[in-house]
Amino acid sequence: MSVSCINHPDSLTANRCAGCAESFCSKCLVTISGQAYCAKCKSLAVTKAPAIEGKVDCPEAGEALKYAIIGIFCFGFILGPVAIFKAIAAKKVLAEDPTLAGSGKATAALIIGIIVSVLNVIGILAKVAAH
Repeated sequence: MSVSCINHPDSLTANRCAGCAESFCSKCLVTISGQAYCAKCKSLAVTKAPAIEGKVDCPEAGEALKYAIIGIFCFGFILGPVAIFKAIAAKKVLAEDPTLAGSGKATAALIIGIIVSVLNVIGILAKVAAH
C-alpha cells in the first residue's frame, strides 16, 4: 500500500521526517546530516535541538509540581505559594524555549498550588473563627 504525501496528495511518499515521523514526498524533505526533515522540523535539526518527540522536560515545571503535591499533604500554607511562584517561573522559561516540554506540569502545579493555598487559608480562618 502506497501512502500519499501530506502536502502533495497526488505524490507518493519518499520517506518519513526524522523529527515528526510524518510521510512526505521528495519535494518536501531536506537532508541534514544524513537524515530527512520536513519544513517544520528542519529548523530544529539545524539548531541541533531535540526532535519534536524527544523534547527535554523543563526542570522548573517538575520542581513546581513536586512542591504542589507535597503541599497537599503537609506545610500547604508554605508550599502552596512556593508552587505557584515556581509554576509561574516555569511557564516563563517554557515560553522562552520551545524545545522544552512541561507546560502541563507547570499548569497542574499552578492549579494545585492555588487550591492548596486557598484551602489552607480557609482552614486557618475556620480555626480562628472557632475560638
